[in-house]
Amino acid sequence: MRLVRAAVLLTFVGFWLAPVSARGTLDADEVQLKRALEARSGEMLETLRLWVGTNTGSFNQAGLERCSKMLAEPLSRLGFALEIVPGKALGLPGRPTQTGPLVIARRPAPSGVEGAPRFLLVGHYDTVFELSSPFQRLRIDPNDPGRAIGPGVADMKGGLVVLLFALQALAESGDLDRAGWTVIFNADEEVGSLVSRARIEAEARRADYGFVFEAVRPDGAMVRSRRGVGQFRLEVSGVAAHAGQAHAKGHSAIHELALKVVRLEALTDYSRGITFNVGTIEGGTKRNIVPERAYAWVDVRYDDPAQAKEILEGLQLIVQDSAVKGTRADLWGSLHRPPKLATVPTLELLALHQEVAREFGPDPPRPLHAGGGTDGSLMNAVGLPTLDSMGARGGNAHTRREFVVLDSLPERAAIAAVLLRRLAHGTVPGSPALRPPEERVD
Repeated sequence: MRLVRAAVLLTFVGFWLAPVSARGTLDADEVQLKRALEARSGEMLETLRLWVGTNTGSFNQAGLERCSKMLAEPLSRLGFALEIVPGKALGLPGRPTQTGPLVIARRPAPSGVEGAPRFLLVGHYDTVFELSSPFQRLRIDPNDPGRAIGPGVADMKGGLVVLLFALQALAESGDLDRAGWTVIFNADEEVGSLVSRARIEAEARRADYGFVFEAVRPDGAMVRSRRGVGQFRLEVSGVAAHAGQAHAKGHSAIHELALKVVRLEALTDYSRGITFNVGTIEGGTKRNIVPERAYAWVDVRYDDPAQAKEILEGLQLIVQDSAVKGTRADLWGSLHRPPKLATVPTLELLALHQEVAREFGPDPPRPLHAGGGTDGSLMNAVGLPTLDSMGARGGNAHTRREFVVLDSLPERAAIAAVLLRRLAHGTVPGSPALRPPEERVD
């Protein structure tokens, strides 16, 4: 099925060509979809306000439980069969907390619809803002009433609003019955999708098209490819001693960790798209005690799957080689998201999205190569053509300045609905084409 879909797309898409000279035209049903979603902009804002006002930090299991029910209920009303998978232990060192539930909703195509495509729509509902954060509520930007500020408004509860309302519009138009649908909402994306990864990959292998509703850039630019991501915890053990009376008998874990941090950061090679970032360090107990333990959390990004072996070997060499006598190191972690490559089927899908977007307004900016990881990388890696920036327009994610452009909620929901409708009907009008991609990392 997937190969057939790719062949169909090839007949419509040319890439690396000049921009399409004339915009296509929305048909009457698509215009109705657009107008129906525009009329619900106020409802979208209130839904977003409710979801953002429920804290879903990755370690706030109670909040994740509440939000999972908010997300599941409207899908149930649309005729989706729900599977709620209880959270599991994350497996992060020093983090015994479980994840929130994994919500899986399915709505198969009616038996009489032949050759119906199978869509996999994915979004995460955890955020980086825990209960201890002062950033907890949605508010309208006092300097720009066209924007809302809040935890997860862009990353990615705004995208979940886009996803839900697009499905509701397709249900009202009767187009949900043209395809098979699986929706996944996971609660551990911000910590690497360590629990949900296997289910996402399994569902991706059964689908024909994948869509992840991460935020699009404020100007509408979409992602075509992404860097791979790894997370590691490097722990050093030493020997404690009195810093005054027995300093020579101690073996400082912090000293050894500091030397390793310098070596880790030196593995960064911008020219090859490899970066090492020691994001947090902690160790010791008192100023006057030689520290017995210290650890660091390390973020790794890389562009080429072939670089994975080199990265892991470099890490192991640093772990095994101790400069401070009496210390040893242990490493936990993995390269948990592969690079998302600009494969032919994904580029074709991106071109089709661009063509739809052109029919809503000016030509969208050229696609980007991005540094952030998403679950779209997992889906793409198992062979599913995947677009992973289908959400609202927004920015400043992971900061207390995170914002979403309010007009983009109905706009992006309508673009998603029209694209899904065309793919479901097997009719992709026009001859969309991609411009050469921008070679930059955001």
